[in-house]
Amino acid sequence: MTGLREQKKEEKKERLLQESIKLFTQKGFEQTSVEDITNGAGVAKGTFYNFFNKKEDVLLYYLDKELVKSRYEIECKLNDASSIIDRLELLIFTYLKYIFRNKDFAKILVRERVCKIGTGRNWNEMVLLQAISNHLSEAKERGEIKESVDLDSLAELVFAIFTMYTIYWLNGMIATKKQCVEKIRAVLRTCFEGLGPDPE
Repeated sequence: MTGLREQKKEEKKERLLQESIKLFTQKGFEQTSVEDITNGAGVAKGTFYNFFNKKEDVLLYYLDKELVKSRYEIECKLNDASSIIDRLELLIFTYLKYIFRNKDFAKILVRERVCKIGTGRNWNEMVLLQAISNHLSEAKERGEIKESVDLDSLAELVFAIFTMYTIYWLNGMIATKKQCVEKIRAVLRTCFEGLGPDPE
């Protein structure tokens, strides 16, 4: 009985999420009310507050769900990515695939979760930055990066490249997500070709 009750709760939460995504994309985040969401999802207004304190929490729930999916896919494919370029590309492509699946909704996410909160205080943003840092640290241990390179600065550089080209894609300066990944790969390759170990 408890299992069925929990399943129904999760179904309601998912309905609220999907309706929120639809309305945020169609009407805009500010223009969408909690009542709009609950009416569209076919649940009582109080049901929304059983799951979320405010509209922004729906975005956090979405990000948390998609991060779990992206982490799982990265773990499954990581052994096939041997170089630091391959690993960073896997990380960035998978993040784009899950988090930024819907381009119009992605614009809402970037505006509400990055621009308004600010770099350095967004938990989901920090998860990606930490993952980049971990891959760079492992690459340094494998001898792919010079000992003298400061990994914190390099992680911030990689993150900035990812962020810049993602925004270019969202704003239409890059036509497709695939082209966005290709641009990021090209710039990272340029960076890392000059960051390898000194010739003996």
